[in-house]
Amino acid sequence: MKKATRKSASKNGASSARNSTKASAISTKTATAPVAALPATSPTKSAPVPASAAPTPAPVKSATPAASPVITAAAPVTIEAKIDVGFGNNLFVRGQGEGLSWERGIPLENVDSQTWRLTVPAKEKLQFKLLLNDTVWAKGEDLVATPGNKIEVTPAF
Repeated sequence: MKKATRKSASKNGASSARNSTKASAISTKTATAPVAALPATSPTKSAPVPASAAPTPAPVKSATPAASPVITAAAPVTIEAKIDVGFGNNLFVRGQGEGLSWERGIPLENVDSQTWRLTVPAKEKLQFKLLLNDTVWAKGEDLVATPGNKIEVTPAF
């Protein structure tokens, strides 16, 4: 039967044209199916990635450190007074600098009968004066102590 169909197709030019059109249409349909699928699976086109799913880049470290202000650590200043102030009396210090005030004194610690001590952190020099019971000022000029040093004084009242 295939031979008969071929003979009739060859005898009639119109039917052969019709058959070739059908063949073309079939081959076109077959050829277009893979082409239509290409854009969806093409590696050059991809769906956009949501911003939340994108990896965050690591911060870039510079080779030179940023300039920062110079901060000096507080060094202890020790004030030690050698005096017997008598039973029931206390020694105080007033002044200017870390934690000191000229209006209100800070008590020194009584180490023994002849020694009173106060240690405070300081970034700058301290200017101070000793007082008996935070009311009677020691004679003489104001004293100065620098951070990291111990100063020993023998006050007179």
